[in-house]
Amino acid sequence: MLLASCGGSGYDYEPPQAATDGWAVASAADVGLDVATLSRLVDEIRDDNPCRIHGILVVKDDRLVFEEYFAGHRFEYEDPEFLGEEVEFDAETRHNLMSVTKAVAAALVGIGIDQGAIEGRDASVIAAFPQYASLRSEVKDAITVEHLLTMTSGLEWNEWDVPLTDTNNDLIQLFLVEDPVEYVLARPVAHEPGTFWYYSGGDVNLLGEYFDAATGTSIDDFSEAQLFGPLGITDYQWRHLTPDVVYTSGELEMRPRDLAKFGFLFLNDGVWNGTQIVSGDWVDASIREHVSIPGRAADGDGYGYQWFTETYEHDGKAIEAVQRSGWGGQAIVLFPDLDMMVVLTGGDYVQRCHFGDTVEKSVLPAVDWETVAPQG
Repeated sequence: MLLASCGGSGYDYEPPQAATDGWAVASAADVGLDVATLSRLVDEIRDDNPCRIHGILVVKDDRLVFEEYFAGHRFEYEDPEFLGEEVEFDAETRHNLMSVTKAVAAALVGIGIDQGAIEGRDASVIAAFPQYASLRSEVKDAITVEHLLTMTSGLEWNEWDVPLTDTNNDLIQLFLVEDPVEYVLARPVAHEPGTFWYYSGGDVNLLGEYFDAATGTSIDDFSEAQLFGPLGITDYQWRHLTPDVVYTSGELEMRPRDLAKFGFLFLNDGVWNGTQIVSGDWVDASIREHVSIPGRAADGDGYGYQWFTETYEHDGKAIEAVQRSGWGGQAIVLFPDLDMMVVLTGGDYVQRCHFGDTVEKSVLPAVDWETVAPQG
């Protein structure tokens, strides 16, 4: 839905339009959200959009109640600010999800485990790659699927401390080397597996190739049959590191409403429109903190299966959240106790802002807190 104006000044809220995509829609007021507060957010973005927000969706009480899109730039790695073609984003525009992709990859592994196609979370990863037997060691044999899910493999990795424009960045190396799997498995072990968290796209790309090795099915093909198909998602695109290696740590493209469907699974025990797509047990394990993040990362203080745990604040009250973020302002933010989800897309690749500020300052205040049961 495009922005509507009233007499050339101000924004007129309208509920999201009903479509054939399975979403139930409602007015924000029907679920206790203050329309005036949400309208101020839209007015501010229309007046000045320093955070380069492309879209905001809010789901409350199982219904899509807020959906707005804005003009912006597609991602372009070669540009100094990573800004490509300018477009008018809308509900039909596929968006680069960046690292939100990681949560999708983890969910697919969970489906594979639940179906018995993957041995389990405690399976040794390197054992699935006999072609790399020369890289095996006692400590590398101890790296499990769960370690990759929680970014605690202990493999040396440098992704955050080197700019993404620098070929010394380990993530960028994955696009340059002939064999990305070998590159990751050949990293020295810096910490005993399971004892130290470090943000590693290497772990997630290795996870995707482990899926292929363990099941005999590529994770992108599996996603169509077991996740996107059941969700009614048809317009999406995976990126590849090489023709045979799926880039499972980033740059999956999807439409915002479809991204919200994926996020909704983790707010609704893995169920979409009556169909169990991800098991409730896997959802619970995914959004639970498995490891505390040292020094507190920008997007959370704990980590699950490619989801961050975070605490927001409103009027002095702590509001527990689970979120998955991606470079540029992509985010799924779940508030289980509020039965609410916020989905954002954006193009803030130079990182002027943090998506959490928008959620905390402009979305949470719209909640009718008098009707919310105390948390804790």
